[in-house]
Amino acid sequence: MIAPVLRTALWIGIVDALAGAALLGFLYTPESNVLMLALSVLLVVLAAGLLLVSSTSAAHGLVHRQPPWASVGAAARHLPLVVVVLVVLGVICGGAGFFESWWMARGGEFDAAAIAAGDITRTGWVHSAVHWIVVLIQWVLVPAWFATALAWIAGYDRRDVLTMKWLTAGLDWRLLVVTLLGVALCVWLPWRYVYWRPRALPASAIEAVFTGAKLAAMYMLSQVAWALSLWTAARMVPPPAGPLP
Repeated sequence: MIAPVLRTALWIGIVDALAGAALLGFLYTPESNVLMLALSVLLVVLAAGLLLVSSTSAAHGLVHRQPPWASVGAAARHLPLVVVVLVVLGVICGGAGFFESWWMARGGEFDAAAIAAGDITRTGWVHSAVHWIVVLIQWVLVPAWFATALAWIAGYDRRDVLTMKWLTAGLDWRLLVVTLLGVALCVWLPWRYVYWRPRALPASAIEAVFTGAKLAAMYMLSQVAWALSLWTAARMVPPPAGPLP
């Protein structure tokens, strides 16, 4: 388990960093003429392609028991299916966020109705429940569904992918637990200390190095969390031959 997860996390981290470099190049490209405008479009397309290929090739490699860099060709062929999945998940994620905004905008009306109906004044837990349900959908369910969809695309290609059966497969309790723990321990917890620094650290180049190392470690921890979800989802797809590593 450890070797494929770390290999996958390292692969995704490197490719996503290249995508980030392409986006940074886009931000610093002056769109003063047609050539520069075309370069900006090319950089955006390159960044989007790298982001899609990194996770798609990682999932394909885990399902087929091979290094992710050996699955780049297969990942490129599967990109149209991945785009379909992203559209579906984007609607779900955006819908959850819209519902939370709608609820919070009408929270006062709900409180007034509760008071009028039964003199109920303690309704804060309802608003908190709505918020945390949306958080679970956006940060646990959606990543679990995406990991499952990538694994199913790698294992089944179009079969059972366009029928959205991966939505029910992504509700497997093991995948949900792994995704929840990964988000909590490798994303949420480290980011609580994003501004932390030792008091004795001098305000100099050493502080810049420390900050860079801290952010790099947090970045890789998030990739480990994602790799764990991909590995768990890949285990639910029967490999071509033999067990997954």
